[in-house]
Amino acid sequence: FTEEPAKSLRDYFSAYAVTAVSKNNIFGNGYETAFSCWLEGGNSTLIEGDDEAVQKYMQCVSGIDYTKTLVIVILNSSEHAGTTYFGYTSGSKRIEFAIAYCPVIKNLESEDFRQVLIHEAVGHGFAKLEDEYYYTGTIPLDKEKQVKELQQIGWAQNVDFTKERTEVLWTQFLNDNRYTSEGLGIFEGACTYRYGAYRPSEDSMMNSNTTGFNAPSRKAIYDRIMKEGGGVEPTYEQFAFFDLQTVSPLRLATRTAVTPGTPFAHPRLVDKALTESMSK
Repeated sequence: FTEEPAKSLRDYFSAYAVTAVSKNNIFGNGYETAFSCWLEGGNSTLIEGDDEAVQKYMQCVSGIDYTKTLVIVILNSSEHAGTTYFGYTSGSKRIEFAIAYCPVIKNLESEDFRQVLIHEAVGHGFAKLEDEYYYTGTIPLDKEKQVKELQQIGWAQNVDFTKERTEVLWTQFLNDNRYTSEGLGIFEGACTYRYGAYRPSEDSMMNSNTTGFNAPSRKAIYDRIMKEGGGVEPTYEQFAFFDLQTVSPLRLATRTAVTPGTPFAHPRLVDKALTESMSK
């Protein structure tokens, strides 16, 4: 809750902590942890875990809608890594449930940990945003198709595959003089691919992690909060009215000297059903 719009809309959320005790307090071959977490290491930031164990522990919190829950697994590790899993299903429908694996890195008060937590949990896990960084060639057609399918249900609203100002998903922002100072545009490079995918801003929380969310990403977060917590489908103007009161250009500026490390592993679309007892 250190980034807008979640910061100003904190009262719409309920947060719970569940303590899990592991046999060992380190990761690697021969060691056992409660969620069987595994860090790939090397040049990779991938983290894997036992999602069924995560779901079992989540059931310690009763009276909540598990299909709409974001679970954050905090790893006792200094590794600069993080991976989010979403795209779980209930019946034939994709649901909002997601798991974000976030190492402590330095400590729970460190800027590194905060950035990983915001990028993975709020960006990927809650808002289902795509990555806005790139490190490889042209986006394949099957990946583009997959993202477009997610966009049909309101996910991945911070990337697009056209550079036409009148057609791109964030065209309203580009034509809104109130957002001129934010430097929005159509920048090539997103979804980890250098060519064929576009992002709304040069940098953002979904890129280097060292700035705030850009306007299209903030709108995606706001829209879900209003839909789930307020029971309404907000309009663009309702978002803009709220947003322009809570976000200043200063908040969007780089606010840490932390040098971005290797881009995080791309979120995993699991296409997997929730545990049956939780999806009812």
